[in-house]
Amino acid sequence: MNFTFQRNPQRLLDLCGFSAIRDRQEEKAFLAKARTLDNAAFRPLLLVVGGFIDQILGNSYAVSARCPNDLRERHDIWFREHYEGRRMRELAAFYAAKGQPIRLIGHSWGGDAVVNAVARKVDAPIDLLITLDPVSRKGPPRQRLANVRHWLNIYIDYSRSAWFDIPNIVARIGGPWEGVACADRNIACPPAMTHAWAWGMFERYGEAVLRDASGGKEATAPLPPVRGE
Repeated sequence: MNFTFQRNPQRLLDLCGFSAIRDRQEEKAFLAKARTLDNAAFRPLLLVVGGFIDQILGNSYAVSARCPNDLRERHDIWFREHYEGRRMRELAAFYAAKGQPIRLIGHSWGGDAVVNAVARKVDAPIDLLITLDPVSRKGPPRQRLANVRHWLNIYIDYSRSAWFDIPNIVARIGGPWEGVACADRNIACPPAMTHAWAWGMFERYGEAVLRDASGGKEATAPLPPVRGE
């Protein structure tokens, strides 16, 4: 776990009297204090989950760090690593108990995590699920997730994307999901985009859908179709 990146919403840190969190003990104390806040202190949860060594690379973290101000003002944005399944489920359950919508974004192994470690295991509705080129040998679920209102899957088409690109090579080894049959919408990225471009995938395709969801609309933002759709 790396505390170089801001993993927790600054607004809640301020309300709880904390500045930057530097280690697990400080984060534990902050979370305990946050649980005592009134329900009105919370906004809808936007949980961004990183992929392989994202605590070093920051590919997925860019989605939370660079999220546009209007979306930032409508959400509590948290960042967690793909291996923190229990902590992610606790966050989701906490926000559900506060009556707040749950929105999840995961890249690479983080895409697998938001599906298989959070959405499939949390007894709460998931308002929006966005996966950014999810990867894992386990693979996606075969049936639609009943508690997920809308799932947008944005992926790299590895039959067209660069072969001699290290992130692409790692993803190919890890088991890219590519199109997911039970997702509500699949978007194939242009060949020039590669696995590492989590921010680019979100900015080009996911941001408008998140904006629709946070405005109480259906996820109907105009998006390019998957090749062959």
